[in-house]
Amino acid sequence: MKIGIIVCALSFVFLSSAQTANYGMVSKAYFTTVYNPLDSNIFYQIHDSTVIRLAKTNPTTCFVENVGNLYLKDEVINMTGSTINTVDSTFIFIGESKMHRLRLSDGAILSSVDLFNPLANPAEQNYFNNFIFNQSDTTIYGLATRQNGCVFGNYLAKVNPITGVITEISTTSVGQSILMAGATIDPYQMIYYFSDGIGMVGIDLYNGSIYSNSTVVFPPTFNQFGNFAYSCANNTIYGLLTKEYTSTVPNPFDPGTFITQVDSTNLFLGTIDPTTGQVSSVGTNPILCSNSYIMNSGGAIDPATMAYYFNDAIKYIGVSLTTGLVESSCVDNYEDGDQFILFRNNTNCVGASFIRANPLNVKELLASDFKVYPNPSFGNFSIQSTNESIHTVQIATIDGHVIQDLAFDNTSKKTLEINDLPKGIYLVNINATSFHKIVVN
Repeated sequence: MKIGIIVCALSFVFLSSAQTANYGMVSKAYFTTVYNPLDSNIFYQIHDSTVIRLAKTNPTTCFVENVGNLYLKDEVINMTGSTINTVDSTFIFIGESKMHRLRLSDGAILSSVDLFNPLANPAEQNYFNNFIFNQSDTTIYGLATRQNGCVFGNYLAKVNPITGVITEISTTSVGQSILMAGATIDPYQMIYYFSDGIGMVGIDLYNGSIYSNSTVVFPPTFNQFGNFAYSCANNTIYGLLTKEYTSTVPNPFDPGTFITQVDSTNLFLGTIDPTTGQVSSVGTNPILCSNSYIMNSGGAIDPATMAYYFNDAIKYIGVSLTTGLVESSCVDNYEDGDQFILFRNNTNCVGASFIRANPLNVKELLASDFKVYPNPSFGNFSIQSTNESIHTVQIATIDGHVIQDLAFDNTSKKTLEINDLPKGIYLVNINATSFHKIVVN
């Protein structure tokens, strides 16, 4: 599914903090000047080609720097999503029909594969929309949209970006419509959120069932909320909130009656409580712009500065998560490009791990099952079982990268040495069913 571009403009301000770069796609169109053979004073431009490549931007200067010199030519960018896999440091987006993986360090194209949903009818239209990398289980989730006759269904699914295979998690459709306002994930509760145009729908990442579905409730005179982004810094979903200013005027078609007309609109930074659907404005001051934006283009949160970033194809805008005030705004200037879109931040939510366990097949770690000690550990730790034998133990980093994978012969106690592990928090997965966090000092 592809959506159009809406433009916004903002005043010029600077943010003087240590921002981190946002990565996204930069495009550049090339044209040839053609002269009229009958009149050399008349000429026009013919579009020759468009190249797209990975780029990153400096939020202070708004300089969009190409990452490497590799590019894709004449590839249509699908605006339904992009994401960064922080485990293998890749940027992932969908072109007209393929899912592309680009290396963050040099922009190299690591893979370009066709998307394939085994449950979809090849003769019908099928899509994979609003996809996001979930830090707590290192998986890319999105909505597999497939058509059955005239009816569209949306199913929570995950995708293997290397093979392009889509695996549906939902056993039934979670809704027929998607508001192209983006989507986001709470990595702690393992919930995927999207809007169906009426409500804020939460989907359980473990089983694909509807976890919550609340009707969106706007403050008076507010009426749209989009470009969602979850901030792990304060466990809040942010987005862009539209407010309408109206006046009552005589009805030109029915004298003696009056109608309400929209005089102007403003954008505000907003938040939403997904359990109630209540939308709130951050602060009372609007974002001074032409009050529209490129849908799904930004919504990147930088935890270093607690700022929300979006752009309008002309300016790159940072808004304070605390006050809702514009803290940075400058015109994009390019190393070689015309537009910077689908940008994401690769530091937000890094290190997040789930708190809510799988209700179907993950057993909470209880003292009666396993004991992991000492915690914190200074060089080794022990696992003591009281009810069942220890068969396997995985030790993983907080972002899910497995660094030790061990197997045992039905032991009830095992001591593991971790002298070579850097200080930090690690996940211990016992028998692939029980999870525990351990701190290494």
